[in-house]
Amino acid sequence: MTLTLSRTRREAAFLEKAKKAYTRLEDWYDANPNASFGEIEEEARKHRRKLMGVGLEILVNGRDVGFQMEAPKCQKCGQDMEFVDYRPWSLHGLEGDSTLERAYYVCPDCKGETIFPPG
Repeated sequence: MTLTLSRTRREAAFLEKAKKAYTRLEDWYDANPNASFGEIEEEARKHRRKLMGVGLEILVNGRDVGFQMEAPKCQKCGQDMEFVDYRPWSLHGLEGDSTLERAYYVCPDCKGETIFPPG
């Protein structure tokens, strides 16, 4: 389970990932000193996409994974739903691929009625 993080901790986590991405790019350039600007840019684009996907994970998962202190109500019968666990939700966005974690709830009476907040 991803813990809710303060803004300062989310920023620190992102900056650590950014530092590692930059180091990997520097290492690639060390191994390819004759690369053209276009080749460097192409390599940088790969690192940026990965970094942005991870950055979005930190931003979203660090703020809200959908767990609710008061159980959500089943849309079908109105009964309290039961928390099962946290489940991954993979997204493929324009800026990068991310895996979000979301609380997963199931109605104990209505087969197949689930909720995956915050949507």
